[in-house]
Amino acid sequence: MAKIYKKILFDLDNTLIDDNENRRYAMRKILSDRKESVTEEKLEKFINLDDKYWLDRAEGKIKDPYKFKTLEEKTTWVRAQRFMMYFNCSFDEAVQINERYIEYLKTSIVPIKNAKEILEYLNNKKYEIYIVTNGPEKPVENKLNSINAKKYIKSVFTAEEAGYMKPHKEFFDKFFKKINTDKKDDMIIIGDELEKDVLGGIQNGIDSCWFNMKKVKNNTDIKPNFEINNLLDLENIL
Repeated sequence: MAKIYKKILFDLDNTLIDDNENRRYAMRKILSDRKESVTEEKLEKFINLDDKYWLDRAEGKIKDPYKFKTLEEKTTWVRAQRFMMYFNCSFDEAVQINERYIEYLKTSIVPIKNAKEILEYLNNKKYEIYIVTNGPEKPVENKLNSINAKKYIKSVFTAEEAGYMKPHKEFFDKFFKKINTDKKDDMIIIGDELEKDVLGGIQNGIDSCWFNMKKVKNNTDIKPNFEINNLLDLENIL
């Protein structure tokens, strides 16, 4: 008998929203602000650095230097580090760059193909839809508005709110507390990253679906319950 799910946990960036294009746009604006030439090589360098930084944090390879007094202080420090590395600049300058970068992320948003359609389908099927994202909190509303999705979303939960990233247990524990349940057997998490979304599901007792849009080979030991290449493939599962 097929398992019956009730709660759908969607990653946001590169699952419903094309985060790569979003970041490229924001970085183009940052480089222009700094009167620097904008080249594909520079944009690719940032995307690669950004991806590696967040993956290293998710895997615990980058440790916080001390216990932060507030969640806001921690978020500011964490997000400034990429720009310190990329531009070889001071912490204060990196904080200012990150603030502008976050604002730019709000202004050019490209949906993933069929994002709107699948959310409408799932809503019509009476699923509870949640967003669970490691991305910055401020652009989330704009991103959801860009795919006309806010009306379908029961709740949004971010790493900034949790103080931890997927796949860490603390992220999911705080999410369960927010939605006031620890019942996991009717949940499924859907995301593009094996190391964050799928592994987060596996380690925290939630079934998972890997959104493998680029159809890359899974050379890891992380095995999702399902794999899709197009968001509409979810209609065969849910």
